[in-house]
Amino acid sequence: MAAYQYEGDVATKLSIGGYIEGKAIYAFDHNSPYENPSVEIGLDVKASVSSWLSAKVLLKAGQDGKVHAPGSDNVFDQLTVVYQNNRSYIDFNEAYFDIYTGKVDFRLGIQKFAWGRLDEMTPTDNLNTPDLTEGGTNDQVEQKIGVPAVKMNYYSDLFNTELAFIPRYVPYRLPKEGERWFPGVLILPSAINTNSAFGNIPLTTTYKDINMPDFNLSNSETGIRISKYISGWDVSLSYFRGFDTMPLMAAPTDVTVDLKDPIALKYAINANVDLEPRIHMMNVFGFDFTTTMGSFTVRGEYAYYNNKYYMRKFDSVLDDLLTSQERDTILAQFLKTYIDSLGTATTQTFHFDPDVDIQEDSMKYGLGLDYIHGDSSVSVQCIQEFIPHYDSSRPVYFIKDGFHTMVTFMFKQFLLQNTLEINLGGVYDVEFQDIMLKPSIKYNFTNNLQGIIGVLIIASSHDDSMLGQYSNNDEVFVKLKYSF
Repeated sequence: MAAYQYEGDVATKLSIGGYIEGKAIYAFDHNSPYENPSVEIGLDVKASVSSWLSAKVLLKAGQDGKVHAPGSDNVFDQLTVVYQNNRSYIDFNEAYFDIYTGKVDFRLGIQKFAWGRLDEMTPTDNLNTPDLTEGGTNDQVEQKIGVPAVKMNYYSDLFNTELAFIPRYVPYRLPKEGERWFPGVLILPSAINTNSAFGNIPLTTTYKDINMPDFNLSNSETGIRISKYISGWDVSLSYFRGFDTMPLMAAPTDVTVDLKDPIALKYAINANVDLEPRIHMMNVFGFDFTTTMGSFTVRGEYAYYNNKYYMRKFDSVLDDLLTSQERDTILAQFLKTYIDSLGTATTQTFHFDPDVDIQEDSMKYGLGLDYIHGDSSVSVQCIQEFIPHYDSSRPVYFIKDGFHTMVTFMFKQFLLQNTLEINLGGVYDVEFQDIMLKPSIKYNFTNNLQGIIGVLIIASSHDDSMLGQYSNNDEVFVKLKYSF
């Protein structure tokens, strides 16, 4: 129930509610970057001024303990940057108008879409980019970033149609380097081992923010989803044209040669890589369904990705960057410029733009099974990504031999007249044999006050897999939430 409610005539209503939530974690690995306790206040305002018009605003504000060194005085979360870097923040999580006209409804403003049937890693749900400042370990609904959009729902006896138009891409969010959930795969080595007379070349990495695409119609995103209920099966077909929701990086590199001794031709070489988010337009053709079979609910999705890009593993990129042929070319060009300058050009920089992102059409599909018995529920999912023409000589992150398979599990048990909730969630990465477990206990002290205590455990022997890059982030977490 909202903290404040107003009802005027039949169509005029106003409700104001919200919550205050505090969170603290204890990291098992003392080498893991420290994370301060955080607090967040949410304000949920809903208004209906007539039978055809309503509005909703969900405003969030707080102190983010994950942020180490705020680099901006702007407390409002921005929809044009990847690294928010705000310890104190204000975020319009959702803010939209609903217009009802009978068979056609419209929603205009900052909103979140819910396509597909699976709970996590949903293949067809690509309209909202994710907030990955917790490494994707939190719920998918919490990860979604609201986007300014126009949505239209058309209802008919034949089928229901949902149209979406996003005029400007909103990028995903990442923590900054040195923070606890910064992606491990983006941490490059401190030197390039050339296995040659060049020796180990010192390498520095600079992280730049995204260069947003021009604000025009060709860079807008669109989607359509057609749904119908057929003999106990709720099925949908969908199409999305827009930018990839997951992080991809460009890696322009400068190699600097500094001649120390012209007589002996002794030189020093170092390299700098600018990692900068890069986005690509793709097409996604999707199908999803759900049905019930006795006490079980079966859910499924399939998506075909056309023109999707993947990020190559940086060790293979660095190996290609300074091949023996490239090294010979650099030295030959250095000596030519040095001689032409009559010995004044003792320091020269050579620019490279290595092929980091590669395009591969792929598909992603999954099945989910739910079972509810009394106060207990179990949900199991298997989701697989497949690249038919995978090139093993150019390996990409999170894919092994063209496949990436994740099995998820969730068990819930309610006790003490639903005041106590026991959860056991888990993820198993089949190809990399990684495991993530997230057991928790939630207790409702009152109708308004609840507390959660849980453990996050990530077991992996890889530092470049989806879960393994966060294997040092095992933690105990505590949350206290008061709703009003």
